[in-house]
Amino acid sequence: MKSDGIILLNKPKGWTSREAVDFVVKVLGTRRVGHAGTLDPLATGLLVICVGKATRLEQFLLGAFKEYRAGFLLGRTSPTDDIEGPLTEIPVSQPPRLEEVSACLQTFVGTIEQRPPVYSAIKIGGRRAYQLARKGLPIELPARKVEIRAIRLLRYDFPHLEVEIECGGGTYVRSIARDLGEKLGCGAVMESLVRTRVGPFHLEFAVSPEELQAGDVSRYLKGMEEGVAHLPRVILGESLVKRLLHGQPIRLQRTEMVWPIGTDVAVFDSGGQLIGVAQVAENGLLKPKVNLGSPT
Repeated sequence: MKSDGIILLNKPKGWTSREAVDFVVKVLGTRRVGHAGTLDPLATGLLVICVGKATRLEQFLLGAFKEYRAGFLLGRTSPTDDIEGPLTEIPVSQPPRLEEVSACLQTFVGTIEQRPPVYSAIKIGGRRAYQLARKGLPIELPARKVEIRAIRLLRYDFPHLEVEIECGGGTYVRSIARDLGEKLGCGAVMESLVRTRVGPFHLEFAVSPEELQAGDVSRYLKGMEEGVAHLPRVILGESLVKRLLHGQPIRLQRTEMVWPIGTDVAVFDSGGQLIGVAQVAENGLLKPKVNLGSPT
């Protein structure tokens, strides 16, 4: 059985992402397993599991755009920004109108400054923020830039709101709920979350833990090339492939170098084999970033 590849796991509610990885480790009998983007225990849906050499591709999926279907509960606040924490009910004399909610949602579209939840895995002085928050220690997490491509209102029946969100890596849907509630003046928390897409991967093709455990695992192990399908690609001849695999930058023809400096590019050999990922540098150079092949 091939030992390098990607498994699309439909994570159950209640599992941490670490528990999902541990489950795959047990099923596959290998410890070289990781994931490409955390899902909170409350959340369900697509968790991209990388196995073997594919763990080196996690960084390119972490920053990929993702899609979520989220449920928000208006008229409540929580220190965790979701229903997992103690809820405080906010008196609402007049629920926000549909038009008001819809317009407010659109203020989050674009590149925005977002303050992460206090109960998050972000590290402060070497410790996770949630560990400090559980001890009642004061925490100040600075806002950071995130990109939200689209927010679509699917259903609104106060106090329940269902939305679909397309966003870049590092976005916290819980923070969108919290900030929406603040803007509407009624408070809001996240009550459900389903991740439906990560880069080129979609939830409809994910496998449940039960299916993975009971079936032929190799059926569910996707090729590493699928993990970079969202990146631009270049096909190189044998001599240039060898140089990249030896850690040497290569120069492409001016007509071939069509990407901005800093772009990550998936590199294939003439036989269609993924050999790694390189990054566009100045003067038409491609510098190796991740090598998946073996230099000869």
